Amino acid sequence: MAIDEELKRKVIEAWQNAFPQLSLYAQNKLYKVVGSIVIGLELIKLPRTDEYRPHFVIYPLWKEDVKSSLDSPIIIKEYYNKKGLQYSILYERHIYLFNDVLESVKKQTPFSFNGNISYNKLVFVIDECSQTPPLSAAPNSYLQATLQDAKFKISLFVGIAEAKSVLEQINKRRWDANHFKSCGVDVNRWLQGLQESISKRDGFLKQIETNKREKKIAQLVSFDTIIR
Repeated sequence: MAIDEELKRKVIEAWQNAFPQLSLYAQNKLYKVVGSIVIGLELIKLPRTDEYRPHFVIYPLWKEDVKSSLDSPIIIKEYYNKKGLQYSILYERHIYLFNDVLESVKKQTPFSFNGNISYNKLVFVIDECSQTPPLSAAPNSYLQATLQDAKFKISLFVGIAEAKSVLEQINKRRWDANHFKSCGVDVNRWLQGLQESISKRDGFLKQIETNKREKKIAQLVSFDTIIR
């Protein structure tokens, strides 16, 4: 269904006013850069309706370009109302529901959008995601591995010692080689690639900086990942 563009603009404007530390990236996307990742909110329109649903997102910045980096989130998290149901917000009723939704978003977002984010908190959020359904049902699957891969690369951005510590944890897992194979990935090559990434850290950091200089990313508010 077609929604009035002015109404869409007013909705995203309300969200940006509520979170001024996030920058407008697209008509339904508010982002900021934190170290090696992009975090923010996306207002995803539900198909065949005049409703949207806010989502918390984390994207990498280490892929070959910005487009591929933003193709698939590391984490996408929905928000729930006081009854435990997903929000489905009519654009035309947004103004009446906004304060209630905003309260839930502030409570359920895993960390504040203000300022820096600690490395330990980022790792905690990824680990928490890995231990909740549906990922928790298959702890050694390739899907689980993609999340651990992201944790490793966030750690590699912070430092070699942090990356080696995460890699040690990854190497201890009894990964499901058959599931990797069904996804077109060789588990041993994946593990070898992680190990080789440590010696290629300079190139990894350079790619992140290249992506950060891309015009739309460079316009976002940017903060550091700090250790504590």
